[in-house]
Amino acid sequence: MGLGMFLFGYTMGIGANAILCAFLQGVMMVGVLIGIFATLAYGLDAFRNQSSEIFIMNMLFKVSPTSFDFVSSGLTRSQNFMFYGLSNFANPWVESNGPEQIMYVFGGTSIFLALLAIPVYIYGKRLRSWWSRHDLFVALHMETKGPSLELA
Repeated sequence: MGLGMFLFGYTMGIGANAILCAFLQGVMMVGVLIGIFATLAYGLDAFRNQSSEIFIMNMLFKVSPTSFDFVSSGLTRSQNFMFYGLSNFANPWVESNGPEQIMYVFGGTSIFLALLAIPVYIYGKRLRSWWSRHDLFVALHMETKGPSLELA
């Protein structure tokens, strides 16, 4: 994901061939989608009681504005609102510094966030155990009635 963003920003900055830029944008989007679906799958498996909320938040902040799935108008409006907010700072940033810098920052941020998966992989069972014993949603009376896990 980060490498695709770095290469896409670099090729856009030097004015490379449009086909190469389009290919690298595709590489970047594949990396983004893999990260989104991996995070969604982990969240749904690890926190089954909050599965409805996780799915709704995924739909609310989905990043593919060109997807062909049928989304309700409310979710589309919230997605458009998010992209409108992004355009308030991203467009002037690209205009003043070019596409390289913003893609380098986004790529570095995505690599940093991906590296945070390492401690989750190592300490994930402890984290889920701690969360099940100190559930903030239960303490604040915000628990949901999602699917329950029945052990045989």
